[in-house]
Amino acid sequence: MKKQRREEKGITLVALVVTIIVLIILAGVTLNIVLDNDGIINKAKQAAEDYENAQREEQEILGQVENYIENAGKIAPIPEGYTKSQITTEDDIGEGLVIYEIPEGANVSWIDEEDENGNNQSTITIGETTTNLQETVNQYVWIPVNDINSMVMCKSNTGESICNLVYDEEKDILKCTTHPETETDLVGRGYDGIRSSEKEEDHTIYLYEIDFSKRNQTYIENSGDREPAVITGYGTEYDADSSNLIVAGMAENSTAEEFLEQLTTDFNVMATSVAKNGGFYISRYEIGENGNSKKNQTVLDNSSTKGNMWYGLYNVCRDIENNKYMIWGCQYDQVIKFIGEEAQIGHNDRNLTISRTVSGQNALDCMKNIYDLEGNYSEWTMEANSSENRISRSSNFDGTANVNYNPASIGWNNLPTSAGGYTTVHSILYL
Repeated sequence: MKKQRREEKGITLVALVVTIIVLIILAGVTLNIVLDNDGIINKAKQAAEDYENAQREEQEILGQVENYIENAGKIAPIPEGYTKSQITTEDDIGEGLVIYEIPEGANVSWIDEEDENGNNQSTITIGETTTNLQETVNQYVWIPVNDINSMVMCKSNTGESICNLVYDEEKDILKCTTHPETETDLVGRGYDGIRSSEKEEDHTIYLYEIDFSKRNQTYIENSGDREPAVITGYGTEYDADSSNLIVAGMAENSTAEEFLEQLTTDFNVMATSVAKNGGFYISRYEIGENGNSKKNQTVLDNSSTKGNMWYGLYNVCRDIENNKYMIWGCQYDQVIKFIGEEAQIGHNDRNLTISRTVSGQNALDCMKNIYDLEGNYSEWTMEANSSENRISRSSNFDGTANVNYNPASIGWNNLPTSAGGYTTVHSILYL
């Protein structure tokens, strides 16, 4: 049999050239895919940038979320320069959310421990100095207001025609939809309580119970409990006396009408802020120098040089730079409503003071993380009564010294020019 010879096949020159051309084309395509503006490298760079941007946006969103503390559907805005407490007894809205004014660059050590006197051991380090946190920086407690209509009404509110206030977010204005003629003439919705007592052998417990479901309050110009309002007094022109108004921070030769205009503007700003934010902040302690709210500070009162009666305390609170104001009566009512029944009955088992003392010294005189509402000093408000009195709230050391235990909710009529050292104030931090 004749064997067939197998042909040896090699790569022809044409095939080699074609292969090289194909490889060059593929290389070009690959380089184009990799290096082109829409190539892999640029797309990788773009993806990295997009990732970094997404991270930044996420951090910004998280930062915004950290400025709002939510609990049981309630939200508290955290003002710039303040930090939510990280102490477990102070970080819940329902139990009294506390914020701390932390200076830039300061370092806080949050500690859930107290010493033998009940003082929290958290510290703050500013520079090389470390001090107790609660004794060093201002603190405020959030008071949620779920319905602005429980706190504010317009001048036309009556039992037959109840206000319905609505906040217009676009125009940033609060107005009444029931009474167009007085839709922006806003006033405080004050509440009258029922006072009763329980007599014991050596002391008396007083109750002042408030019905917060009422909506039939009426506003009478220059008469009864009301705010904003000036008081002209009987025989003494309190708010028409220029010397009093100068102490209150008004310009020389200011008039009662100008003072009322300022009070009215302040009230509208406050009411709109509460409606917009769903609440307000109250100072944790009775105020000290410059309206500070710190633990163990000397409390300013009517007899203090810087306090100088109601007018001086009003001016100390009205610190424009730091957004602090004297508390309105309708806001004080909301504090009582927030605390609940505990604030509407006096207590004889809380080691309440029988003489003046520093702020926040009694751990038992603390409700929803707000100190000094039942003992120490009474609390001035902006509310007026008739034509000669402002209204102060709560008991004070003089009452407990005489074994009369009044609740935080109680109200008193006092002359704004009274120089007795029984009354101070809790201030409000505006948002």
